[in-house]
Amino acid sequence: MSINPVSFKGVYKVTLPHVDSAKNEKEKAAYTEMAINTIVMGMNASVAEPKADEKSGSIYFKINDANDVKFEKGFAGLLKNCNDQFKVDMAKKAYIEKVSDAEYNSIKSSI
Repeated sequence: MSINPVSFKGVYKVTLPHVDSAKNEKEKAAYTEMAINTIVMGMNASVAEPKADEKSGSIYFKINDANDVKFEKGFAGLLKNCNDQFKVDMAKKAYIEKVSDAEYNSIKSSI
């Protein structure tokens, strides 16, 4: 008899700056790079359909708990790359936080 472990899912709210809010071309490039790479990484790691909240500019990803650390480290790596490449402090503009399933479920718009 084999035991099939239960796979838990963490919900991450990723808040990114709007590209059109950039003050100059360097910020615009950094915001674009961060958005594209975060969305690709989140889509690849998601176990459910990602959702977007246009009001807050946030995207919600459901990540298998086994990949939580990988997702968090990946996001930190994206921040560092943008900081190094564009000399823009992205940590003040882009961030992730774990949120509840209820918050994820309250978002109606899918990506």
